[in-house]
Amino acid sequence: MFVRRHFLIATFVLVSITGCANESITAPAVSSQNLLDKVDSTILGDKFTYPVTDSPEITSAVITIPAGMETGWHLHEALLYAYVLEGTLEVTYKTVAGTEITNTYNSGEAIMEALQTEHNGKNNTKSDIKILVVSIGSPDLENTVTLP
Repeated sequence: MFVRRHFLIATFVLVSITGCANESITAPAVSSQNLLDKVDSTILGDKFTYPVTDSPEITSAVITIPAGMETGWHLHEALLYAYVLEGTLEVTYKTVAGTEITNTYNSGEAIMEALQTEHNGKNNTKSDIKILVVSIGSPDLENTVTLP
């Protein structure tokens, strides 16, 4: 009886440990969060098309804008998707009508950037900004054109 009782206790402990071990190695379920969903226009509302080319190019980078700095005035000839990884970015756009529009983008926001539109990004905070950018273009298009 003594041996049987200790055997049952040992079996219970072993099953409990094995059960806990199996729970700890269970992988979490795969999940997905839409960042942009079937967007057909830029952040300024302009429709876009993919470049017609036999040589498509995709370029990606993480851009870091230090605290208090700015990108300088520039424009994009190629489609550009941006996702703010960290920080808050303020972008001023010069419209065709000659006015300026300023938008603020926060960490976790995704946009299709304006095409052929002069703009300047500023970091008015005390922390770096990190932005994932993906350009969808061709050898005939500049991803970014620096302006004077």
